[in-house]
Amino acid sequence: MSNEDNEHFNAMAASDMGIIYDGQLIASAAACHLPTMCLIKMRMHHQWFSDLYNRWWTPLNIIADSNLYPELIGGEAWFGKIADTLGEWYIKPETRFDMIRK
Repeated sequence: MSNEDNEHFNAMAASDMGIIYDGQLIASAAACHLPTMCLIKMRMHHQWFSDLYNRWWTPLNIIADSNLYPELIGGEAWFGKIADTLGEWYIKPETRFDMIRK
């Protein structure tokens, strides 16, 4: 595996927080202790199906059976909620360690 394949780790290690779309990089974010929120753009019927069977769609949330990495689905993913969460993490930087401890 070349260095180019792992460049996303360098970017994450230099970050204070992140937003991930579709949960593709959650495991990498966890390895870098990066507090991350997951955005899922779903239609209403897809959101209902996800909520009915399993609210958590990222592998780490499913394995832990807990919402370790906040997931904003459908109508929850609006600028106010995103800004509030990012602001809370900025004020409380130990969030990155709280997520990894869980």
